[in-house]
Amino acid sequence: MKLIKNLLRIVRKNKLDSFLNMVGLSVAMVVFIFITLYVKNEVTFDTYHPHADCIFRVTTSLTSPAGQSSDMALANPPFVQILKNECPEIEEFACVKANGNYTVTFNKNEYKNLTIRAATPSIFKLFSYPAVLGNSSEFLIAPNTIVLTESLSKSIFGKNSPIGEKLVIGKTDYQVTGVIEDLPGNTDLQFDALIPSDFNGTGQIFFWGDYYVYIRTIHSDVSELNSKIERITDEKYANFLKGIGRFKLVHHLQPLKNIHFENFLLADTPKGNKTSVYVFSMIALLILLVAGINYTNLTLAQLEKRDREFSIRKTLGCGKRWIFYHIISESVLNLLIASIISVVLAVILLPYFNVLFAKKFAIVSIFKIALPLLAAFIVLGIIAGTYPAFKTAKNSTIKQSGFGLFGKSLVTFQNAVAIVMIVGLFIIWNQVHFMKNADLGFNKNQLLAISLPSEPEKFPGKEVLRQEFSSLPEISSLSFGGGGTLLGETKNWMKEIMVVKDGEGNNVHFVLNQPEIDENYIDLFGIKLLEGRNFRSAVPGSAETPVIINESYAGIMGWKDPIGKILDETPKQKVIGVVKNFHYDALSNPIEPLKFKLLTGNPSYLFLKTDPKNLRIIQKKWKSIFGDEPFEYQFVDQHMASLYQKNEKEMAIFSYLTLIAMLISCLGLYGLASHFIINRTKEIGIRKINGATISEVLAMLNCDFVKWVVIAFVIAIPIAYYAMNKWLESFAYKTELSWWIFALAGLLALGIALLTVSWQSWKAATRNPVEALRYE
Repeated sequence: MKLIKNLLRIVRKNKLDSFLNMVGLSVAMVVFIFITLYVKNEVTFDTYHPHADCIFRVTTSLTSPAGQSSDMALANPPFVQILKNECPEIEEFACVKANGNYTVTFNKNEYKNLTIRAATPSIFKLFSYPAVLGNSSEFLIAPNTIVLTESLSKSIFGKNSPIGEKLVIGKTDYQVTGVIEDLPGNTDLQFDALIPSDFNGTGQIFFWGDYYVYIRTIHSDVSELNSKIERITDEKYANFLKGIGRFKLVHHLQPLKNIHFENFLLADTPKGNKTSVYVFSMIALLILLVAGINYTNLTLAQLEKRDREFSIRKTLGCGKRWIFYHIISESVLNLLIASIISVVLAVILLPYFNVLFAKKFAIVSIFKIALPLLAAFIVLGIIAGTYPAFKTAKNSTIKQSGFGLFGKSLVTFQNAVAIVMIVGLFIIWNQVHFMKNADLGFNKNQLLAISLPSEPEKFPGKEVLRQEFSSLPEISSLSFGGGGTLLGETKNWMKEIMVVKDGEGNNVHFVLNQPEIDENYIDLFGIKLLEGRNFRSAVPGSAETPVIINESYAGIMGWKDPIGKILDETPKQKVIGVVKNFHYDALSNPIEPLKFKLLTGNPSYLFLKTDPKNLRIIQKKWKSIFGDEPFEYQFVDQHMASLYQKNEKEMAIFSYLTLIAMLISCLGLYGLASHFIINRTKEIGIRKINGATISEVLAMLNCDFVKWVVIAFVIAIPIAYYAMNKWLESFAYKTELSWWIFALAGLLALGIALLTVSWQSWKAATRNPVEALRYE
């Protein structure tokens, strides 16, 4: 109690210093709490399942003789059934549809954009999906049944039991047989409901379809099982592989716990970024460290003001040990108070954090990590208070202790951290701006992409749609496209590994994108045709199928004059045109070979050239043709911009962290300025009596801070250059590391430092020198 009273007395006497100290600590702790929540959530994805160590996803790799591979998150269920029969190490397996975006209808009410996956009943044996209503051992066994998550059940049926009710998906009725608890946020296999899979244990092993296949093994060590799977794969796929050339097909076992951070597979769901986890963890630790340094600096400045108090205590018999432990106790108490404030702030700011990080953390999540973090903060308090306590107890007067080289080094470290983060923020912003505004090689503006129904009975025909939408004066032109023609979606599914003959008759292997387009697509998108001609609606008497390739395709084949080249495929294909390379995917990926084929079947998209303000007119026309069929659309420019949402979100998070680091660094500079000016009060008074002007005194006081910021800049620049150069390596097309970014970061840090200390310097420089000498 005496310690608390003493601390309150100190706070009353040093209101500003105490406030800044508490702000720095509390803000750093809030950041640390939130980053700890984020990191804990990321590294524990899917670990809540029983036997998570023994659950694996079966993936597929098809590699050409040239070494190019197509790696998929998909596997073939009939083949995994063979593995289950021949490998006693596999206890159970489950198949789940990779895609499943549906609209559900109940009592004429529509519930759109729901993720409904088809799965085998064994999914409830592999994964932990506790049943709220119904018996999980009976789920998905009967055809045309559906199992809902608790939130979807409440959304459709409210508090009423849904068991036995019928929901309509497409034209099929599904009877509700169960409700399970909502899935936790830290699982990659998300869904709103499950329906029975059409897999019955048999089927061709040569067609993968779109299934994720999971297995549970007896133990987590699967080295021997991998060898068995490789042998069985070679046996079962021998004839298939012989027919397509010297390709190698391999099935891998991907540990369930690793799925979240492995983003290299096609047909996979968007997942986590291990680099982001490392970077945010490092930044949180640095901010906490900077806050600790800042606390040490401000504590030293405060202790100088308490010089008389400790001198009297020493005179009254207080030994060095007592002073040491007293200051440590004050430090720990300060940290406890700051911890309480930080927890309160974290609870208040949690909704904003959830929006920023796209998470759904509850308040209880904060209290789950509060105790271990409290212990860590107490340790931080002891460490942060040790240096001031040791210096104070050791010296006969506190002013003799001074900041010294160690204290100045701490402030230099703070500024170096801040400068590195400023440089990082500028470069991230520059890269995102470059990607969003780069010339993609096609005209993305005022292009509306409308998803067309996949069911043949719902599609009225291309000519009907062309006639109906062309009649609208608001539409200048239109086109149809198949899968992959909505640019930016080419990474979703398995690409073809091509084996073709070059001009010398040699086999050339590469991964190829083959979207199907109509004769208007290239003109509508403004893609530049370099050689040859465009498609025509009909080519009578042609023995070969016409195709149009990009420069990358011609380059990999070594063709200088590709027009008229015949591709050795079935049926044979003839190159009739070459388009200039354009970015049909994010700029983080290189431009791969592309071959346009003429659309023959029903299209996947209708593309319209129109102003966005005409959307309501277009929607009205859609309803007159398709009735209640959902009107699902995207503007191409917005869709391409969405490819960089992840980068923009990371930039926003990094911006906030940089501002916080700068704030805490400023508090550290304030502490250093306070210390220096108190120590030089007598010197300033003497200089002014001897004729020094205010500007000369200001220059003298600020010179020290400029020196340490410059040293911090010299230390920070090579670190920032190396770190950001490594970050930019992940982009195939990137901005340059311009010198002005580093110069601007240094000037900004210097300007902030001068603003931070100049107020105190100004007060000291304009003070009456008589008062300054009387103070001494």
